[in-house]
Amino acid sequence: MAGGDVPERWHLANACGPRWISDEVCSFRVWAPHGESVAVEIQDGGEIREVKLAREGDFWSGEAPCKPGIRYRIALGSTWNDCFAQEGARLIRRDPCAREYEFDSCWSILHPPIRTPPAFSAPKFNELIIYELHVGSFVPSADESRAFSATTSRLEYIANLGFNCIQVMPTAEFGGIWGYNSRQLLASHGPWGTAAEMRELVDRAHTLGLAVLFDVVLNHGSAKMNSLWNWDGYGPDKCGGIYFEGEADTPWGKRFAFQKAEIQDYLKQACRTWIEEYGVDGLRFDSVHNMPWWLLQQMTCGLKEHYPNKILIAEITPENPRVVTDAGFHSCWLHATHFDSLKAMQGEGGRTDRMAMLKNMVAPHNFGNIGGVHSVLGSHDQIGDRHGGKQDGHGTHRYFVSRFGGRGNWHARAQCRAWFCFQNCCKGLPMTFMGSETLQEDWWHVDQHHRFNWDLAQGSDAASVEMRSLVTASNKLRLSHAALTRDQHRFVHEDKENAVLVFLRWTEESACLCIAHFGEEQFEKDSYAVNTSWGGGRRWRLALSSQAKEFGGWDGSSTPEAEADGSGRIHINIPKWSVLVYSAS
Repeated sequence: MAGGDVPERWHLANACGPRWISDEVCSFRVWAPHGESVAVEIQDGGEIREVKLAREGDFWSGEAPCKPGIRYRIALGSTWNDCFAQEGARLIRRDPCAREYEFDSCWSILHPPIRTPPAFSAPKFNELIIYELHVGSFVPSADESRAFSATTSRLEYIANLGFNCIQVMPTAEFGGIWGYNSRQLLASHGPWGTAAEMRELVDRAHTLGLAVLFDVVLNHGSAKMNSLWNWDGYGPDKCGGIYFEGEADTPWGKRFAFQKAEIQDYLKQACRTWIEEYGVDGLRFDSVHNMPWWLLQQMTCGLKEHYPNKILIAEITPENPRVVTDAGFHSCWLHATHFDSLKAMQGEGGRTDRMAMLKNMVAPHNFGNIGGVHSVLGSHDQIGDRHGGKQDGHGTHRYFVSRFGGRGNWHARAQCRAWFCFQNCCKGLPMTFMGSETLQEDWWHVDQHHRFNWDLAQGSDAASVEMRSLVTASNKLRLSHAALTRDQHRFVHEDKENAVLVFLRWTEESACLCIAHFGEEQFEKDSYAVNTSWGGGRRWRLALSSQAKEFGGWDGSSTPEAEADGSGRIHINIPKWSVLVYSAS
């Protein structure tokens, strides 16, 4: 109807929540199979008025004159009230499908009529260069209560580094500290600001050319402050009620009742909300090994049908290519490439295994070019620590630079530069966790001392300036050379003794020769011969060296140009702990 919500692109029979019929009238639909009476209590000014809902099987619905921004809540009597001893006969609940809440109460906040987000042409899937951030700790602690707005004002920093995509850790309202204990699946996290401010974050990112991926947690409910628990009063034997009954626990909370059609549509409605109402460009599904395979297939099929230009990424443990080939996701979130980089640095498995690990990182698990999202320097999982630097009792969760000597150590800085460039040369979608680009030390957490360090990001600290310059140059190189974002790759040179691996990326028009050297040896005076496998007489020009002086290396560290001899070999310098990229047309 004119003046109401725009029509949904994906109709879900069991979808609930408020829906604007016109600019002044809103309908409400609630799933409460054990309700004997259900009403919406609306607070408009100082008065509370009650709108009784009519039963429609397991659902209840009705409509009322409303204004955006008013507070409302659900009041119900239950035919099976396991909450009677604690709450009495009348239960007061949040609307599970509201878009916004008062964080510490049962009041929901009525969102304005839904409009179609501004159009945005996102980068192609294979061209995404991802920057992962946690909204609440990306900004100074003084700004956390307005984190959506504060992050919005700082997005230009990310765009200037050459990233073209941000992946935000969960922004749906949660009860924990990192975002992975969702309280409500369709609502923005109130302690960080309003839903409108979260939309402005997405819009500003798009203005800067940044695609936006939302991290969604659909496998379990919150273990803390779970407002869906025993929602309509039903909850015998601590089963959790209609949203959780019949399912197992996870280490983080109980799984949703996946067998129910209402729950399936609730999860789909969450995805629909972020895409249709916020205009995000893709979703990262957390911990899908805690969800049924058939449900993943069902969800990805529907998402691809209705939103074919949105990328779908799955985290699954252990990593399994079938999540792409069979479950329907575009990409798999990879942890292994980070751990392989650590093993290669520590010399585990000997020279042969080290070379095998490097080759597997170039083409992770033989996925296609968008098949794996990899963060060689570490994602939030490897860098974050909730226990004072002693996560898992081993103290192993750290920023990459801190694992190998700290930012004051020249070798550690050179190694970070080399691994970042290596990641950008590999197949898959490269991702960097906030702070890695400034050589931030120790670990990440949401406390005052381990959140993102803006002094390093905006100051004149030499090590940070050099690393940020390298990150910017490497990102721009990846996007300016189509060969680095296509499927083709071929290993052309392997030197196990000196830890040198050379591989070719190409299109019909041009090629990039990527030379990775993860060792201490130094090859000077054009003494190292590299097979290009692209014919003799071709001239190769240096496009990037991680050991260039402006990045923290030195003048003359790399050969600026070389011509292949009759056998297709070039003779060049290869500095220690470096990645070099040569291009030819």
